[in-house]
Amino acid sequence: MFALRVRLCLALAFAALFFASSHVQAAFTADCAFAGGGDLISRGFYVSNYQGSTLDTVTLAHSASVAGERTIGLTARLTNFNGTFIAVAQVTRTVTTSMSKSVFDFGGVAVPVGSRITFTQTLLAGDGSVFFDTGVGPCADVVETEDTDPPLSSFRRNSVGLVITGEPASIASAMTYDCPYGTSAGGDFIDRGFYITNYQGVTIDIVRLRHRASTPGSKTITLIARLNRYDGPLVGVASVTRNIDDPFSESLFDFGDVPLPAGSTVTFEQVLTAGSGTISYDVGFDLGPCTDVTQTNGVSPPLDTFRRNTVGVKITGRVASAFAITVVEYLHTVFGHYFMTADPDEIAGLDGGAYGGVFVRTGEEFLARNGPAPGTADVCRFFTVTFAPKSSHFYTADPVECAGVKLNPDWQFEKIAFYIPVPAGGVCGAGLIPIYRMYNNGMTGAPNHRFTTSPTIYEVFTTTLGWAPEGIRFCAPSPV
Repeated sequence: MFALRVRLCLALAFAALFFASSHVQAAFTADCAFAGGGDLISRGFYVSNYQGSTLDTVTLAHSASVAGERTIGLTARLTNFNGTFIAVAQVTRTVTTSMSKSVFDFGGVAVPVGSRITFTQTLLAGDGSVFFDTGVGPCADVVETEDTDPPLSSFRRNSVGLVITGEPASIASAMTYDCPYGTSAGGDFIDRGFYITNYQGVTIDIVRLRHRASTPGSKTITLIARLNRYDGPLVGVASVTRNIDDPFSESLFDFGDVPLPAGSTVTFEQVLTAGSGTISYDVGFDLGPCTDVTQTNGVSPPLDTFRRNTVGVKITGRVASAFAITVVEYLHTVFGHYFMTADPDEIAGLDGGAYGGVFVRTGEEFLARNGPAPGTADVCRFFTVTFAPKSSHFYTADPVECAGVKLNPDWQFEKIAFYIPVPAGGVCGAGLIPIYRMYNNGMTGAPNHRFTTSPTIYEVFTTTLGWAPEGIRFCAPSPV
């Protein structure tokens, strides 16, 4: 039986599984490349036309005339240096004579989209002069000022080394990943791969890298993106043909907004497909590791060997929608199996008669999210053809159950189907609709599960039709 096979797999997998199943939606809302050189923190800076609706984290880089522990406060205000107070964040850490990063956590405080945000730094504890990275510019909408006198002090330069995250103003084209570029000296050969874990977009649109060549001239570089491993399912392929010289200059790889599950591991392999000479790419500025990025020594599956936790890379794409999406249920009229999907392409195909029109809507549906959001869990989707000629799908938001089924050779992990709240103690929270799961006990000659928001359907199937009750598994948002 299906349930027995799952339990056996769970027993093998349980000890290794301690990971979160929900993610906080955030994107990179402003950035300016780090330079390695600094100014005293008594100078201010501001970001105009801010492209976020919240202020989550601000990453700067600091050095000190004498190494030691420092507490630095960062104050954010609207419009001017004496404008409306937004919030203050502080960092306490050892600051050395070399630039290293400081991450100020503002906790997702709300700000008006398109606003000007001014920043003032203050040394709250520790002695001696402290400097901040002034960046490489010009950077759009970033200004360093001579001091912090109201309203905006006098202009000094159009750059400050920074990375800011928050809720994006537009989910359609946000900076979904950003590891700062390095100095002109830091590079590695393009035959070294890299990958990003816990990717927070639902598409990949543009990937930006920086390249230089030992022999100047026209080159074509192809960038290959795959899921989970260097020989995993293909996400997309993009190529750039341009003149590459020394020093580094930027290459833009257009993946055309190709979809992929949020929270994925994405591997990237670069290949010189036209031109000659040695090509290097930027491996990032050494301010400490970048979260969720790994450069490897090569591209051998599954993920090759670790080299460093920095790569100069910027990715734009779509992020999780702020609105609910609809999960539609179908009945396979030949197999007698139930199937559900939130994928618009799959819905259009099935409604249009794909697979000979054997899938028909049951009229049952519920709401979910198309990307990671606070309070939601990843729903793993599996597929099996072990019970041919019949096939079946299985869905779970339980991370232990998901990992256990992944160990079962009868089932193929397809993707994260959608994101949805889950019950706590078997009960859904206020304002959420319970979604029940039931199992057909293999009565069709193959396992199948059905999910429903209807207590009546659940009762009929589990009392009259012989299906096994499996309780509340999801909690759907209520329709607005």
